[in-house]
Amino acid sequence: MPPQNPDPKPDARKPSAVRLGKNLKRLRLAAGLTTIAALASRINGYGEDMISKVENGHRIPRDEMYSQWLDVCKASEMDHECLDDLLAEGRLELGPVPQFFELYVRREKQAAFLRLWALDVLPGLLQTHDYAHAMFLAEGLEEDEAAAMATARNKRRANVEGPDAKQVTVVIYEPVLYCQVGTPGVMIQQLTDLVEVSRRPSVVIQVVRNSTYFPGRRGQFDVASGPEIPDTVLMYNVEDQTQDDRPLTGKAVALFERIRGYALTIEESRAIIQEAVEHWKSQQ
Repeated sequence: MPPQNPDPKPDARKPSAVRLGKNLKRLRLAAGLTTIAALASRINGYGEDMISKVENGHRIPRDEMYSQWLDVCKASEMDHECLDDLLAEGRLELGPVPQFFELYVRREKQAAFLRLWALDVLPGLLQTHDYAHAMFLAEGLEEDEAAAMATARNKRRANVEGPDAKQVTVVIYEPVLYCQVGTPGVMIQQLTDLVEVSRRPSVVIQVVRNSTYFPGRRGQFDVASGPEIPDTVLMYNVEDQTQDDRPLTGKAVALFERIRGYALTIEESRAIIQEAVEHWKSQQ
């Protein structure tokens, strides 16, 4: 008999998400779609992996996916009522922090030092509410969901501004400053705030000019470090994920320092950000 695992991993799935997934799977099978692939071929923009995660309770479907699923499976009015209730429960239970992100949020609070590489958008830790809200809306979230996510993200500013503020080093790829999120007014507010944050003694913000290829062009990431936690990296990709695998985090830290070698000085970087503020003012 194989040995029992003395410390099994707890099931991180939320009960309502599991119930929703089981009922959506039942609906798929009742519609004669016996495989996940059969449903995936009829739902635009969502593959087999995402459908599998929904059916197994690891993800709550977005409105577009949910609506297509019910349409394809010819859900009855009773199906709609039951599943709508489960969807609402799942979103309430899941809250505004995605499951993959929960570990990083905990480690971020425990960290002493944060390294943030901003290749595509400004780091969540430094985003204003309006910038985050506009970004979530652009990703397809509903208004209430986007507002909840932006509010939750804004609370992380305590890691920069509160009594337990971390030492934070941020390296920003220059095109991020000119990538419009929301209105020009939102960009002015965000970048002006970034200039002010850069004056804090615990924060270093540097900019890498838009130039030829350099290490770091493959993806954005954050690293939380400290004596009480293992280095923990948050990677932004097709499927965002948090990892504390030592070889991987070691590579991330080393890569961050290489990227930083291409950055301007603190004062030069602040001037570049201010130039971007003036650009957005001219767009109003």
